[in-house]
Amino acid sequence: MRAIVKTGDGQVGLQEVADLPEPGPGEVTVNVAATAICGTDRNEIAGTTGMIPRILGHEVCGVVAAMGDPLPGIPLSASIGDRVVLETDAYLCRSCHWCRTEQFNRCEKRTGIGRTAHGGLAEQITIRADAVHRLPENVTLLEGALLEPLAVAVHSVLEGPFNVGPDSTVVVIGPGTMGHLCAQVATAVGARVIVVGLDRHEERLAVARETGAFATVSTGADDVRALLSEVTDGMGADYVFECSGSVSQVVDGLSYLRKGGMLGLVAFYRDPLVVDAMTIMQNELGVVGCRGKRPSSFRTALALLRNGHLSLEPVIGSVRSMDEWDEAVDEVSRGVKVVITPGGTPLDRDLPPRLQRG
Repeated sequence: MRAIVKTGDGQVGLQEVADLPEPGPGEVTVNVAATAICGTDRNEIAGTTGMIPRILGHEVCGVVAAMGDPLPGIPLSASIGDRVVLETDAYLCRSCHWCRTEQFNRCEKRTGIGRTAHGGLAEQITIRADAVHRLPENVTLLEGALLEPLAVAVHSVLEGPFNVGPDSTVVVIGPGTMGHLCAQVATAVGARVIVVGLDRHEERLAVARETGAFATVSTGADDVRALLSEVTDGMGADYVFECSGSVSQVVDGLSYLRKGGMLGLVAFYRDPLVVDAMTIMQNELGVVGCRGKRPSSFRTALALLRNGHLSLEPVIGSVRSMDEWDEAVDEVSRGVKVVITPGGTPLDRDLPPRLQRG
């Protein structure tokens, strides 16, 4: 089969690899229809960690092609022919506290597809039988490729210590994929959401408004604070979710909070964060890391989609074949959310006109 394979530092490309064997006990094989690329995939090209060689890709959607024998205690959540989205946990110890409480993102022995195990930028992938979730009928295979980042957004906004709801004012910093999805999740539970970006992000901010944001701001921190003062009677935001990866935006985000407010760190940061501890102490602020997702995150994400509370298609900026891998990486570097179609199984519906080529 064909796959996008990393063979060394900076060495990634389309290759012919061996077909997968039949799935073993407790495993399923999925014909891949769509795999989205995120910034971490782009970073993997030059990165020095992880398994070598390995197939990249962890935001995967497809159709179940084969199933191994069931294992005791491991439920089968799909059947052959079902359209499914995949969790990213390739291996779990299943014995630690975190596994026993379904907090798989914290298992010390966990391996993840696309990084420490083969991923889904290929025509097929084999994974744990309990790592697949059926797609609702109203969700396309193309949209299904965004279920993994949506699950991360659900975990960040709804499963941590935040109490986001109808009375909440939420600021989301960074109108990239994670920012859009965090904003939609918060909006879906009734929060008033303000999305913050830069002047060059106007097109993305327009998408945020189209998908339910209360307001967008594309200038400076003073403008955000002025808007917050107006809509909260001077109190500030209840919650801020930082999705840009800029440490300066973390500092600004703290200034948007009301006393007792909380800031969630959703992005990855290359630079160390320096904040004024006295500001946090005096205003009783909370700063919380939001890392990964859990099976519950997928279940909640799918329920929100099933009930029509979210819209994933507007977040997708480009659809490419595996032959267009280089072009896809270039688009990702420019902030475009790209979905690759590996060809393991066809998409179930035509592309929206804005995503069609030629």
